[in-house]
Amino acid sequence: GGGQLGRMLGAAASLLNIDVVVLDVGETGPAKQVIAPRAPNLTHIDGSFADPEKIRQLSTKVDVLTVEIEHVEVGVLDEIESKVPLGVHPSPSTIRVIQDKYVQKVHLQASGCPVSEFVQVDSNAASICAAAEKLGLPLMLKSRTLAYDGRGNFVLRDVAQAEEAIAALGARPLYAEKWVPFVKEIAVMVVRSRNGEVASYPVVETIHQNNICHLVFAPLRSSD
Repeated sequence: GGGQLGRMLGAAASLLNIDVVVLDVGETGPAKQVIAPRAPNLTHIDGSFADPEKIRQLSTKVDVLTVEIEHVEVGVLDEIESKVPLGVHPSPSTIRVIQDKYVQKVHLQASGCPVSEFVQVDSNAASICAAAEKLGLPLMLKSRTLAYDGRGNFVLRDVAQAEEAIAALGARPLYAEKWVPFVKEIAVMVVRSRNGEVASYPVVETIHQNNICHLVFAPLRSSD
């Protein structure tokens, strides 16, 4: 991917004299824009990061392959993982889990992580009404796939909104989460090396508008 995260990766890598190859469509993507003068080593393959042939092409040019967004063709990542000298990170098995937000939620729950109550939902009004009966209103209705940065979310405040929600979420497979009152949303980036070393970056506060991250405050602001 050659979006904003690819742009930041390319700019940071150039300072370490690390060559970066980006796979994305077109010449005007955010990552492509940092080629010169800040990242002269960045190169570009024009194509979709969901295109197996383009991913295979990319894999022949790199020592390690990573993704900036999980909506990639994960089957081909399984195929090429052993052919890339330093592998694919995150692993294809991890990417496969996070591609489906419901499967991801089940995985987190099974791993002992505290999560809100959730249920699987079919893309029809009857199933949505059943979820509302179980979880109460309002509830957060979410697309299981192709969702990111708040996209794929719908706050259901009345069951009469069921058809509107289905249309807004693209008639994709759904799940619902019980509404959780909160004061603020915080985020922390945790990284793990290939040999298992774990490090975390300072906690930040995120401010959202229309379910999309709008501002980030670092360091974390006081609760006063």
